[in-house]
Amino acid sequence: MLRTMAATQPPSLPGERLLPRGGSVLVVRLSALGDIVFALETVAALARERPDVAVDFLVEDRFRSLLDAHPQLRAVHVYPRKRHRAIPGSLWALRRHRYDVVLDVHGIQKSALHVRCARATTKVGPAAPGSRERAERAYHLRVPMPEPLPHRADIGHLLLAAIGLSGRPAAPVLAVREPPPALLAGLGRPRVFLHPGTSAFAAFKRWPVAHFAALARDLVDRGIAVLVGYGPGERDLAAPVLAAAPGARAVDGGALGLLGLAGVMQQCDVVVAADTGPLHLGATVGARCVALFGPKDHRRYGPRAHTTPPHEVLFHPVPCRPCRRRDCVTPQCVLGIPVGAAVAAVQRQLAAAVRA
Repeated sequence: MLRTMAATQPPSLPGERLLPRGGSVLVVRLSALGDIVFALETVAALARERPDVAVDFLVEDRFRSLLDAHPQLRAVHVYPRKRHRAIPGSLWALRRHRYDVVLDVHGIQKSALHVRCARATTKVGPAAPGSRERAERAYHLRVPMPEPLPHRADIGHLLLAAIGLSGRPAAPVLAVREPPPALLAGLGRPRVFLHPGTSAFAAFKRWPVAHFAALARDLVDRGIAVLVGYGPGERDLAAPVLAAAPGARAVDGGALGLLGLAGVMQQCDVVVAADTGPLHLGATVGARCVALFGPKDHRRYGPRAHTTPPHEVLFHPVPCRPCRRRDCVTPQCVLGIPVGAAVAAVQRQLAAAVRA
C-alpha cells in the first residue's frame, strides 16, 4: 500500500516573525567603553538563541579595537567621532547593507542618525526616557522601558524580547589577548589589579590617587602582588601608586590595547577601579571586582549583579547620591570611601576566591 507523508515544517525559531532564518541584525552602540561591554550581552544573547543570524556592530573608532576578532560578530562598522568630514562615509557605508533588524541600544541623536540611514525592515530602540534627544523618532518599534530605568545592559535584552526572543541575559564575550610573558613573570598569587584613572571627562568620579597609593602599600605589605594599570595620558595617576608599593607592576593599557588590558585582568584575582570602562573589562573576563562608585547609580551602571563571581560596590552615602551631574566640586560620594573599606573589600573577595 502506498503511504504518503505530510510535509513537515521546521520548528519555529525565537523571533522568527521579525527575524527570519539566516537573517541579519545590526547592533548600534557608539560609546562608552563600559556600555559597549554591556551591549555585547545583546550580541551574546542573539548568538545563544539565534545562531543562524549574522550580527554586525556599529561603534566609534576609539573603541573599535575592543571588537577585534570577536567570534560572535560578522562585521564591525566604524563611526569616526572626530573626523567630522568622514561622518557621511560611515552613514553611506551602512547603505551598502540590508538588515532584517536594527537594534539601537544607545538611544541618542548620533546613534539614531545612523539608524535612520541603515536599510532595515525593522528598526528597534528604547522609548523615552530610555532614549534621549528624540532618538525614538528613528524607530519603527519603540520599546517601553520600566521606571526606574533598568541596568544599561538590560536595555538590549528588552529590545530582544520585543522582537520575540527570551530577553534573558547572556554573558558577554571578549577575544582577549594574552599578556606579554615578562609582565607577569615571577609574580605570585594572589594578584590585585588597581586602575586609578577614569576618562578626563569623568575625572570627578575618581577615587583619590593618595587612597589608591595607600591601598597598594597595604596590599604589598600583606604579601599580595599588585599591578597598576593606566590608559593613555594617565601615567601621572599611576606613578604615585607604583611609588608607594615596591614591587608593583605597571600595566600600560595604551600599549597593550583594550583586549591586552583585559588579558592582564584575566590573570588577576581582584580588580579595583572606579566607575569606568576597565572595571567592566575586569568583570567580563572573570576577575572579582571592587567597584568604587560615586555619583552614578550602581544599579544601572555598576557590575552586573547576577554575574559569577559576584562583585562588591563601595560608595559613601550622601543625600544627593545618586545624581546626574556631569561635574562636582566635591564629590563626597566617592571621595569619602575610606581606604580601610577598600582593603576589607579586597580581602573579602580574595577569601571568597579561595573558597570557590
